[in-house]
Amino acid sequence: MKREFKDLAIYEPYDNLNSEITGDYDKAHAVKCVNGTFVGTEEYGIASWLGIPYAKPPVGGRRFKAPEYVDPGDRVFEARYYGKCAFGAHGQGDCIQKLESEDCLYLNIWVNTDDKTEKKPVMVWIHGGSYIMGSGSQTSYNGANLVQKQSDIILVTINYRLNMYGFMDFSSVPGGEKFGTAPCNGLLDQATALRWVHENIAAFGGDPGNVTIFGQSAGGGSVSILPVLKQANKYFQKVIAQSGSTGLAFPVNSETAQGKTKALIEYTGCKNMDEIMALSEEDLQKAYVEAVSKFTSCPYYGTEVLPEAPIELYKKGYAKGITIMAGSTADEARLFMGEGVDLTLEEQKLFAQRAVGDAVPYVKEEDKKYYEEFRRVCRFQEPGLIETELIDDLMFRVPMLQQLDVQSAFDKTFCYYWSYPSSNADMGAAHSVELLFVFDLRGVGTSSVFNGTNISDEIFNATQQMWTNFARCGNPSTDKIEWKPYSVDDQNVMVIAGPGDIRMEKGLLAEQYKAVLPLLKYYQFMDKFFTPGYLADILAAREQGSQLRW
Repeated sequence: MKREFKDLAIYEPYDNLNSEITGDYDKAHAVKCVNGTFVGTEEYGIASWLGIPYAKPPVGGRRFKAPEYVDPGDRVFEARYYGKCAFGAHGQGDCIQKLESEDCLYLNIWVNTDDKTEKKPVMVWIHGGSYIMGSGSQTSYNGANLVQKQSDIILVTINYRLNMYGFMDFSSVPGGEKFGTAPCNGLLDQATALRWVHENIAAFGGDPGNVTIFGQSAGGGSVSILPVLKQANKYFQKVIAQSGSTGLAFPVNSETAQGKTKALIEYTGCKNMDEIMALSEEDLQKAYVEAVSKFTSCPYYGTEVLPEAPIELYKKGYAKGITIMAGSTADEARLFMGEGVDLTLEEQKLFAQRAVGDAVPYVKEEDKKYYEEFRRVCRFQEPGLIETELIDDLMFRVPMLQQLDVQSAFDKTFCYYWSYPSSNADMGAAHSVELLFVFDLRGVGTSSVFNGTNISDEIFNATQQMWTNFARCGNPSTDKIEWKPYSVDDQNVMVIAGPGDIRMEKGLLAEQYKAVLPLLKYYQFMDKFFTPGYLADILAAREQGSQLRW
């Protein structure tokens, strides 16, 4: 039955939780899963099951341990409300579930009940947020509108442990040898959610043999790393990585990784893991906010879960059998320069000049020739824009292309470059600008903040069709757009530039790529690009009405 489109993605925040049902219940929306029967709800032909647990709560003795899969069960539960979020979730600002907790391992499912397609393609969304914030219950990622338009798709979103709860190295702490997975527990949470989907999604009408994982930012990093994880890669066949790559993992012996552990020990005064485990949830979270949060969070390699850098595992064929589509936006870093403050373009250029200027001393003398070559071939030749482009390339585009170069030797890969800007000229096509189009969230203000009036129906329709066609069959081409695969030799890139300007381009910004590729060894220093002092100096100059120069 054809229904009129209804925007279903707007909800008010709440702190309700699902309860066990002991009496009568709605059999029409009850689905039997391995860990119980879950009773969902339906509106305008879109059924949802929210807050389904996919692992045992990682609390008490399970804190900082690998996730434990759910026990089989026959009880009946509501699936009306989102489950509790990971600590840090509310940093994104549009989280519907108000409650944060260590008990956070829940997922959500949306199905179009009007579509009777058997064995529907499944798309599992892994949220971003720098591995320190975000959740599957953000308004930005509500799946109702997507499956309303793309009716044969089943959409799943998940929560996973963030910041130190999901990414922390305890090898230097007495007793830490029992917590060998802690540097990558957030990834193992994601793998466990994928196992649950594999074992249960057929009951919702989905095809466990046709699963696409997709994510943006830290989520793009996650879906780029999961293909080389033996705990995960048997549960999906395709990947869409948006503004994230294998580069979003640091060595476990890095200053960032070890600094987090040292900060926790010094703040709490704990001398061993037994004392850390004995901390209350409130005291542990206070330690994170006051001391540990100043450090970057991400998965760490050289560990039990990730023995080598993910790109090295790609080179060894660990991701063989998985088709990957990946891309970046043209102005990624503009989101991070004074996020929430709305720096002007001139202020952003000052920010970028200082950030790169302070980072260059970390580059060895023999590598500085690559930096100079980048400056020569950069698509911009204006001070400030050159440096912004370097940050974009180093953090996002170049590691993404390196990943596709390697994987294209084993399986098909596809690449895109999103240059369709927001209506805010100072933001351009910033990090996250494409999310509005992927999820079709024109009515949700939090997703439209950078897009403004640049919300072309053509871009909405083309984006969703390409993304979901890839999920259906591994080819993002549409009846109007031929999307050619990417490889080292055929560097085919789909440029999404605006209405009437979606095109294939070969070798896009290839000279920049060659210049930056040797500099990826400095990727772990990327957090130095966003030192808080830069923003403070810029805002002070703005308030004083003075011209700031570094």
